[in-house]
Amino acid sequence: MRLATMMTVKDVARYLRVHDITIYRMIHRGRLPAVRIGRVWRFHKDHIDRWLTSNGTGNPSARRSQRAGPASKRRRGP
Repeated sequence: MRLATMMTVKDVARYLRVHDITIYRMIHRGRLPAVRIGRVWRFHKDHIDRWLTSNGTGNPSARRSQRAGPASKRRRGP
């Protein structure tokens, strides 16, 4: 039986190349799979890898279009 690789907030932040605060925000918004053990958060590396794959985070144009919203709803000019 293989033991799951557990990661801390700092480990996940380094792995995703974001700040620790970003990880906490993602946890509280329900966007990142995490387990709270006592007062600390832990992450299964396998779950983080699956989350990365299923959320399509490797496609920067997809992220940009999600933030901007549909073109018809954006205001242009004064």
